[in-house]
Amino acid sequence: MRRQRGFTIAEMLVVVAIIGMTAGVVTPAFITMNRRSATRAASSEIRSIFHLARSRAVARACHAGVKFTKSGGEWLYAVYDDGDGDGIRNDDITNGTDPLFAAPKRVLTTARNAFIAVPPFKIKDPDGDALTPSSSAVQFNASTLCSFSPIGESTSGTIYISDRVGDVYAVRVYGATGKIRLIRYNAGSKKWEGR
Repeated sequence: MRRQRGFTIAEMLVVVAIIGMTAGVVTPAFITMNRRSATRAASSEIRSIFHLARSRAVARACHAGVKFTKSGGEWLYAVYDDGDGDGIRNDDITNGTDPLFAAPKRVLTTARNAFIAVPPFKIKDPDGDALTPSSSAVQFNASTLCSFSPIGESTSGTIYISDRVGDVYAVRVYGATGKIRLIRYNAGSKKWEGR
């Protein structure tokens, strides 16, 4: 007489339970890792937009700038050249003096879990001032325009990237040097850390 091999129902239930517990533990960590990766990639994308405008200004020996505008729930950016020698200005863009170099494009085209947004909770910005959920996510003085000079200087400002849960990055542009830096908010220590 020959015996058939197989698994009992009890053994199958134990295996299914182990798989379920493993998935329950791993899934939240995977989701968090995916969100962090998206915000980091989005920050790098914005930094590359600023590098494009800065390189254009230096290479052409003429001011160039990036203007961010919000359309519905999405942010767009456009690159402008100086048309009258006084730098990139909002009024010159409006009246057509500063010509459009690159048509408006959607920012963060590849990021699903990252947004140009401030976090949904109150924190201190990198300078120590209050950053609330009602604050603007794009801050270049009182504008959304970042201009670069022929020697690489720029308008100082910050763009905030958030996953709208807890991960927050800031892309900062420093005026005198034109340096572009990524920093991340560490919720545990409540401090901004360089990247």
